[in-house]
Amino acid sequence: MALKGLPCVSLSLNVPGFPKSNSTVKTFFDFCLSDLKYFLKAHLNDIHYSDAIERCDTAGDFYIAPCSVGINTLAELKQICEAFETTHPFGRFIDVDLNDELGNTVSSGKSKVCFFCHERPAIECRREKAHDHEQLRMYMFSEMARYCSQQRKTIIIKQLTSLGLKALLSEISLTPKPGLVDKFSNGSHGDMNYQTFIDSSAAISPWMGELVEAGFSFKDTDLSKALPIIRNIGLRMESAMHQATHNVNTQKGIIFLLGLSMFACGRLFSESDQFDIEYFRSIIKEICKDMVKNEMINSFQARKSHGEEIFLNYGFTGARGEAESGFQIVFEHGLPPLKGFSKLNDDLLYKSFLSIASVNSDTNILYRGGPDVLSNFQGLCKTALENYNDHTYSEVIDYCQKENISPGGSADLLALTIFVWSVMNEPFLPIYSK
Repeated sequence: MALKGLPCVSLSLNVPGFPKSNSTVKTFFDFCLSDLKYFLKAHLNDIHYSDAIERCDTAGDFYIAPCSVGINTLAELKQICEAFETTHPFGRFIDVDLNDELGNTVSSGKSKVCFFCHERPAIECRREKAHDHEQLRMYMFSEMARYCSQQRKTIIIKQLTSLGLKALLSEISLTPKPGLVDKFSNGSHGDMNYQTFIDSSAAISPWMGELVEAGFSFKDTDLSKALPIIRNIGLRMESAMHQATHNVNTQKGIIFLLGLSMFACGRLFSESDQFDIEYFRSIIKEICKDMVKNEMINSFQARKSHGEEIFLNYGFTGARGEAESGFQIVFEHGLPPLKGFSKLNDDLLYKSFLSIASVNSDTNILYRGGPDVLSNFQGLCKTALENYNDHTYSEVIDYCQKENISPGGSADLLALTIFVWSVMNEPFLPIYSK
């Protein structure tokens, strides 16, 4: 192919026997093609993707695209193609060929080593039929499947980590908020501000991928055994948070909630390509089964957290109870105002927050103000939600300022709602974007 008189780069696979393609081969080919595109672009090669031809059939998967040489000579471009093969973990399964503007193959003159025996030139093994075709195919398909599985997991972990950080930043950036830190106010807090939350979010975000990885790797059928694993990573996130904020507790609650969610997503996507709400909730419920009884009713710890003191005084179970319910408030109150929208905006998030806060027995408010203040706050949120406008929302803000309260638990549930909504609306596993 010498389209428009230009050189062409092509990709194919060294699949012995016939047929040369199946679902595993096609997925592997797509990953390799994505890798090749990024590799060529990184070396400043101008590939004409709009004129490319791609084929997938029993004769084998094939891709070819014309290119402008740009800063590289044909010989240098050939070296770049060879570098891709030699640096790719399964480069011996891959053929990246280069043809000049007349359609002639640009050859390096080098022979490739057999990918199976790793001893003799591949051309000799093929000519002498040194290896059984079926044995070669089984080996190749197995290695391809393993690579695709690892690539899929890596991509999903990165996507979920990104969505987790986006949820944190979206919640903290929502401005104004009642009694909470936002871009222009410290709310009812004297020890933290917007930058404190940015520092904290940046500090805890690298650990999110470990939580997803842990979910992928967990194989025990008893999901309650996952809790110490999640808590172990969560404690490290708390340490990172305290280090970044000079011992200010900015996000302990969301570390707990998002930690469970990240692990649950890893578990779910290890078994499925689609996010399933009911399965996600069932994973959370199984992990947190009897958490309130074990950690609050039967707790003998001398030092009690604010949430544990609230439970002893008022019987409200806080974040643990919400987790044990499979995030009931998130799914029954946080997400409905966002249903049907493909993009979030401030008004949608305000409505989601008000819906959450109108029913959430926020332990932060109970600790600061008591049950009457909480009841009044919930009533104002319900009114603002039913008749949403600047005035009714401002009344919620004014009340928090007057009573010096901060609905931090509802803010955590809003961040979790944003994360779940994002996962529900995320197109997972994009291969390559030009």
